[in-house]
Amino acid sequence: MSKPTPTGRVIKKRLSKAEKAERAAFAERETRAREMFKRRSDSAIALRSRDREFHGLEREFRYHQEDMLRDFDRSKDMRHPRDVGLAREQILRRFLVDTGLIPNRYAATSSSVRVASTTGHMSSELDLLFYDPNESISLMRRESAYSVLPVESTYGVIQVKSKVTRNDIREGLRNVASYKKLRRASSAGWTIYSGKPKSQDGFGILFAYDTDLDWSDLVDEVKAFANANPKHTWPNVVFILSKGLFLYGEKTQAGFLNGHIADIKDDVVIHGRPDREGHGLYNFYSMLIELLRNTLLQEIPVDLYFSLPFVAGENSYKFSLGSFAEFETCGQHGDYARKLTETKLIEVIEWCKSATPINWVRATDIAYGKAGDDWEAYKRQNAEVRIYNPRDIPLPDLILMDTQMTYDGKEVTVKSLAFDSIDTTGMTIWIPYVYEVEEGIINFCPKCEKMAAEQA
Repeated sequence: MSKPTPTGRVIKKRLSKAEKAERAAFAERETRAREMFKRRSDSAIALRSRDREFHGLEREFRYHQEDMLRDFDRSKDMRHPRDVGLAREQILRRFLVDTGLIPNRYAATSSSVRVASTTGHMSSELDLLFYDPNESISLMRRESAYSVLPVESTYGVIQVKSKVTRNDIREGLRNVASYKKLRRASSAGWTIYSGKPKSQDGFGILFAYDTDLDWSDLVDEVKAFANANPKHTWPNVVFILSKGLFLYGEKTQAGFLNGHIADIKDDVVIHGRPDREGHGLYNFYSMLIELLRNTLLQEIPVDLYFSLPFVAGENSYKFSLGSFAEFETCGQHGDYARKLTETKLIEVIEWCKSATPINWVRATDIAYGKAGDDWEAYKRQNAEVRIYNPRDIPLPDLILMDTQMTYDGKEVTVKSLAFDSIDTTGMTIWIPYVYEVEEGIINFCPKCEKMAAEQA
C-alpha cells in the first residue's frame, strides 16, 4: 500500500495478496452498489416523469452527468494533449454556464487566466475562475487569450483534470494552492456578514472526470498534500465524477468551507464519499453554490496595483526610494536589478521584529551628532523605522560613510547616508551597507559574481 510522508511525498509499497484481494472486493462491492442504486433511481424517475414534466433537479442532474460523460468520451478522439485538456475544461464550463444553473452575478472565465495580489504574488495558470463581472477589472490583457485579474474580485477556482494519475493530482493541488495562498489587500480572516460567517478568501476545487487509481491511493495523495502544506492552501473539495468526492476533517466530522478547514485542530482525516446513487454531479454543484455564496469580495485597491512589490518566497518588499534603489549599474555589464533572496529577507525581518523602532529623523540626527531633546518635533514626523543591526554598531559608524566629493575645485570628504530602506511586512527597515556587504543581503552584479565564482 502507499504511505503519505510529512513532506508530501507518497511512498508506494508492494501490496500483499491479501491487500490486493481486499481492494478488489471493495471495488466489486462499490460496482454492485452503484448498479443497484442506479436501477432503483432510474425506475423512480421514470414513474415520476409520467405524472409531471418537472419533478426536481434529480432527473435534470442525471441527464447533465450522462451528457458530460458522453462528451468526455468523445473528446478522446483528439490527439494533442492540450486540445483534449481544453475540450474537457469547456465541457465543465458549458455545464456551469450554459445550463443557467449558476446565478449571473458569478461569472466564469473563458480563457487562460492568472490572479494577482497586491503583495506581488501571482497564481499559476487557472482553468476555471469565478469572479464578479460587474466590479472586476483586467490588470493585464493580451488580446482575448490571456488576462490577469485582481484577487479581491474573485470567488474561487476549479482546476480541471481528465483521467487523473498521481502526478495529475499533485499538479492540480499545487495550482489550486497557488490561488488560495494569495492574500487580499484587507484580508482579516473571518467576518460576520448578514448574520452568517463568510470567508474573505477564495475557494479551490480539483475536478476530474475519471481515474484508474484505487480509492485508497486517492486518499493517500489528498492527505499527503495536507501533510506538506498549510491549511489555507488546501482544496475545499477534491471531486472525481466517476468515483465520488474527498473532504478534509477530523475523526468525526468534515467540511468544505474555508472555516471548516481552518477549525481542524487534530490530525487531518480524509473523508471520502463514494457516489453510489449517481448524485455526484449534483453534490459538486451544491457545494459550488455554497462556496460562491460563502465568499466575500472586496473593492479593488487599484492604487496598490500600480507598482507591485518584489516577491521573495512568501514575503514581498519594496525599496522605499523606488527606482532610485531598484537597480545599479556595473561598469562592465551595465544595469542589473538589486534583489533580496528569500532567505536573507526572512533573516532581516525576523531580527527586526524585536528591534526597537526609532524615528527616522532622530536616527539621522544621532548619526550626525546633532540630536536634540525636542521629542514633540520628532513625534510630528510620525515615521518610525527599524534598523537592522545585529552587531549593535553605533549609529554614526552604521548608517554613515565617508564619500569623496569635489567642492569649489577641491576634493573633500563628507559623511553620507549608507543604507537601503525597504518596506516589508508592515515595517520600514533600514539595511546598512556594511551588513549588505558582510552578509550578502543584496546582490551585486550577477555577471561579475558568476565570473568570480568560475575563477575561484
